[in-house]
Amino acid sequence: MEIHRSRRAAPKRMDIDIKTKKGFRARRAPRPAPGEGEVRASSRPAAVRRPGTLRSSAALVACLVLLCKAGSVVAQEDAEATDSTAGLELEAGRARIIPAERLEGSIEVDGRIDEPAWAGARVIDDFVQGEPVEGANPFQPTEVRILFDDDAIYVAARMTEPDPDSIAAQLVRRDEMGTFDYFTLSLDPNRDGLTGYEFRVSAANVQADAYLYDDTRDDRNWNAVWSSGVTRDESGWSMEMRIPLSQIRYDSSDEPQEWGINFTRRRIASNSVSYYTLESRNVRGKVSQFGRLDGVVVQKPPRRLEFLPYVASEMRTAPAVPGNPLFDGSEFTPRVGLDFSAGLGSAFSLDGTINPDFGQVEVDPEVINLTAFETFFEEKRPFFVRDAQIFNFSLSGHRNQLFFSRRIGREPRGGDLGDATFTDVPGQTNILGAAKLTGRTTGGLSVGVLGAATKGQTGRAYFDEDGRIEDFLVEPGAQHGVVRLQQDFGGGTSRIGGILTAQRRSLPEDGSFDFLTSNAYSAGLDFQHQWGGTSRRDWRVHGFFTGGYAKGPEEALLRIQQSSNHYFQRPDADYLEVDSTATSISGVNWRVQFERQNAEHWTWSVWTGQVTPGFEINDLGFSTSGERLDAGARIGYRDITPSSWYRQLNMRLFTFHNWRHSLLNDFFSAENWSHSHRAGMISLSGDLEFLNNWELELRSSYDFTLLSDTKTRGGPLMTQPGSIDVDLEVTTDRRKALSLGPSLMYRHRFLGNGEAWSAGLEVTWRPAPSWEFELQPTFGRDQNGSQYVTSTDTEPFEPTYGRRYLFGDLNRYTASMETRLNVAFTPNVSLQLFLQPLISSGDYRSYRQLERSESFDLHQFTPGTASQTNEGVRCEGGDICLLDGDQHVDFTGDGLADYSFSDRDFNIRSLRGSAVLRWEYRPGSVLFLVWQHARRESFDTGEFDFGGSVGGLFSGPSENAIMVKASYYLPF
Repeated sequence: MEIHRSRRAAPKRMDIDIKTKKGFRARRAPRPAPGEGEVRASSRPAAVRRPGTLRSSAALVACLVLLCKAGSVVAQEDAEATDSTAGLELEAGRARIIPAERLEGSIEVDGRIDEPAWAGARVIDDFVQGEPVEGANPFQPTEVRILFDDDAIYVAARMTEPDPDSIAAQLVRRDEMGTFDYFTLSLDPNRDGLTGYEFRVSAANVQADAYLYDDTRDDRNWNAVWSSGVTRDESGWSMEMRIPLSQIRYDSSDEPQEWGINFTRRRIASNSVSYYTLESRNVRGKVSQFGRLDGVVVQKPPRRLEFLPYVASEMRTAPAVPGNPLFDGSEFTPRVGLDFSAGLGSAFSLDGTINPDFGQVEVDPEVINLTAFETFFEEKRPFFVRDAQIFNFSLSGHRNQLFFSRRIGREPRGGDLGDATFTDVPGQTNILGAAKLTGRTTGGLSVGVLGAATKGQTGRAYFDEDGRIEDFLVEPGAQHGVVRLQQDFGGGTSRIGGILTAQRRSLPEDGSFDFLTSNAYSAGLDFQHQWGGTSRRDWRVHGFFTGGYAKGPEEALLRIQQSSNHYFQRPDADYLEVDSTATSISGVNWRVQFERQNAEHWTWSVWTGQVTPGFEINDLGFSTSGERLDAGARIGYRDITPSSWYRQLNMRLFTFHNWRHSLLNDFFSAENWSHSHRAGMISLSGDLEFLNNWELELRSSYDFTLLSDTKTRGGPLMTQPGSIDVDLEVTTDRRKALSLGPSLMYRHRFLGNGEAWSAGLEVTWRPAPSWEFELQPTFGRDQNGSQYVTSTDTEPFEPTYGRRYLFGDLNRYTASMETRLNVAFTPNVSLQLFLQPLISSGDYRSYRQLERSESFDLHQFTPGTASQTNEGVRCEGGDICLLDGDQHVDFTGDGLADYSFSDRDFNIRSLRGSAVLRWEYRPGSVLFLVWQHARRESFDTGEFDFGGSVGGLFSGPSENAIMVKASYYLPF
């Protein structure tokens, strides 16, 4: 069991300068099959995903359809929308054209469209409905004007609303989603159909922005500095925005250009979305569906030179250990640093950072990891988040990627000084500096180059015998580099790209870090081609081919070969072999996928791929995939046209299967296909949105029983029992002041391997436009009859190749309740409060031994009574007994214990809280005041005592941190 926490006992930090999970587009998109790309979601009020993946069963579908159908009678406005389809019949992606106009005069951005310059501007008012009925007339008129000058883009919009009281104007923090009306400007200055920008202004003048890439995705962490104003009156609301040209990238030219453009209006009263150019939900892609802005003349690139210095200080308090001179219970840490950005022409930027601020970043949450694989944590540091999309190179499998920026400045891996009384190890490796060049040429070549250097990180050690304090190395210095290129063809319908990553470590000559590689490299090529019409791109083939190479001391390569991604030591894998003298390892990973991505109802895809045994990229990438041959398929049905009882419907059926490379030993043997099968699943899922704006998600899945090559953690193959999962989630109308989201999950494992269930509830309450309260209690039980414990070669056991593999019947309960309060005093001043109590227990009710490989035959040890004798520990009345926190096992049956291991029962109770006051005191400049609190206590009874655990949440040692940070935006 891995319990992940910060290396220092610091309170868990909350990210204080990122956009929240409540994203730019809020509706939950249909979840892709494993390894498939993202599906663009439509605009909806925000939803927070409850824990767990929800799947459906056909029986539950029928019952809940009847239950929710009754609510359809309340949807009068939706019915009106359905009747209006005769108004406009616009084909998705139809190129609608706007002539660009120059600004004559000046404009004050205050939301009042009263300047003479606006009076002479062209009025754009022929909008089309996107939701709920594509192609219908909008519920209410929208008028837009757009003007250019040499420095900025100006947009004015008038949203008619006959009942001003129906305008939803929830006040939230910048970049957060909420239940409010808004207007969005979307731009594609490169006119490539792949990349662009979005600028959103709500009816409460809350700004949000995002960078669009790959036609379907958005980077919500991208931030620009721009201005907006909003006014309301008896007939609706108005908006003005000014977007400096320095905040976007484009090609300057004396000749008129064509840019992609679109406008979007979200109206909460009718739960509708309207566009200038329809962005159809039946078409994959967003940017490729924009209209055209013709005649744009930007003759010279703007001056783009920006500095963002910061100063910060942090006071931390925590319990002190008597006699420890390295920490007396409090610590004060001042910090200064600088981020800068310089424009190279109008399309490229050079960004750099000196001493990036780790204090601004959320410390990794504590995770109880009972698997064999590394836990993934998101990147949050502003420098690495900015323009991160250009370095993206996703691989098959959840979260796997060729470049993972969190490897730069990672948590130190040294620090084990056995003779030291106390040690103090930093929670991260200091970055000396980093720089990156990003941009795009006029010919469609996207370029990303990143370099960073980390110095050798030291910790401190105290030796009690002589009172000595000395520094010692906990992480060697390293250099990191990434180059990413992507070339587009045919207006974005085709693309080919490449990436190269490199890392070099300065390993000390004393061999103390010989468990790390000295050099690591990876390279990859990716491609896609779409066809079926320039506006629709109905068909797509895409894929990638990558290779990884690492070298270093023999100890490092031995560690890699025996890690969970490889397990070369498996005794029954005749095609794998551990080489203890190896100083390098290499392998490849490839995938090809063919799909019908656009259609009115039916879409599908098929794919195949491979990961060879030596593929290793975890020095600068992230991968938990072992060797495999991969294949899968998906078929989906959707209906976005409202019916008599639903607004839209999505259903998906997919399956994927993985085989070990032993399949190639006898490819035409059916028995070998079954024996080599390492993973496989069939899933049926459905999402329904009813006319009363309630939503239903039902999912069911069937996991196959097969032979696992990871369950014994490097031992022989073992039967992995399959399972059936059934999940349900219902969400009431999120537009209401009070909305509820109950969820249920049940899993039944085959071969008596246990079951799991969980229940959750999301409560969202908005008592006032500027206040939002969220409560998310969850409770679950997981009974797993084959949780890996340990292995030993004590008393060799031939049926499992000489070693004995021990498992536990784990009964685990977990309860938590995330609580959030968000208060926005103004669009620039907000307060966020967070509290999360969590209690968890794990009771290993019995211990078992695998009796033979390639089976699920487990011998259950009989508990006995332990007694200490001169010969050792004796187990009376059984073959396993507990003494002083250790389990003692008698393998031979002579009553004398042959082997012992620590009892695995655990209890954890924790309480985390934070308060963040954020003030953007001038555009781009922010002041933060942060308080964080953490309590954590663990013990090992294994019993779940809800009342006692809740009562003891405040009994554990507490840690507190107060941080003040100010950044100042300096444009030149």
